[in-house]
Amino acid sequence: MSNLSEAISNLLLSRWDINGDILRIVIIGVTIILWVIMGFIVVRASNFIIQKALRVSKNDPRSLTVSKLIKSIIRFVVWFIVILLVLGELGVDITPFIATAGVLGLAIGFGTQELVKDFISGFFIIFERTFNVNDVVEIAGFKGSVVSLGIRSTVVRNWRGEVKTISNGSIGSVINFSRNDSIGIVDFGVAYDTDLEKLVSLMDLFLDTVCEKYELVKEKPTFQGVTELANSSINLRIIFKTEPMQYFAIERALRKDVVTFLTDNDIEIPFPQVVVHNAS
Repeated sequence: MSNLSEAISNLLLSRWDINGDILRIVIIGVTIILWVIMGFIVVRASNFIIQKALRVSKNDPRSLTVSKLIKSIIRFVVWFIVILLVLGELGVDITPFIATAGVLGLAIGFGTQELVKDFISGFFIIFERTFNVNDVVEIAGFKGSVVSLGIRSTVVRNWRGEVKTISNGSIGSVINFSRNDSIGIVDFGVAYDTDLEKLVSLMDLFLDTVCEKYELVKEKPTFQGVTELANSSINLRIIFKTEPMQYFAIERALRKDVVTFLTDNDIEIPFPQVVVHNAS
């Protein structure tokens, strides 16, 4: 018997005249039940504490994944200890079990190094908030939206609908496009005989209307001026900030607006021209 059940048995035998063997069996059974109940209580209490400490929410994949990992570890440790205590109550020498568990753990560790690496990497990705579900990221040259984020692997889907499952242990550098505002760029060209001073003043009026028209634009766009003297045009640029990864649609719409605006103000949008000189 363990020290606990033996101490209780000796205490009762010293006070009451009870059959020692029957008493010891009853005490062992009660002690085992108490250890099992204690295991359930510890697991339930730890789950409650983890829920409160991490503020677990169904809409927060990070807290859900971390809480599941911690709960699983605690549950395994608690019930492993409870099993050892129960075996001790039954008079079983638990030393070989502990030694076997150590050897088995070492063997499993060597055989599952990649799996362990995936789990550890996944834990740090989630804990450090490297990226979350629905973030647009680029991992090892593959760019797309994070479909799911697990403790072992991450699933990313690109704009073509291609889905890639990436082991967390193989994730090195990550570009997260959803962390900050995105920058949109609209380049356009005007003819060489354009009055640039007039164009600058007109563009300022044009850009004042952009934020009113497009809610996803964070602030008034900036007219960057001349960026290139091309063969057939003076190229100019507009840049603007949008909500993360929302600039694609705004760029397309703004190019259309620029064409309409320039046309309405009689500013020529040139097309490629070739000047041919006749040799005399």
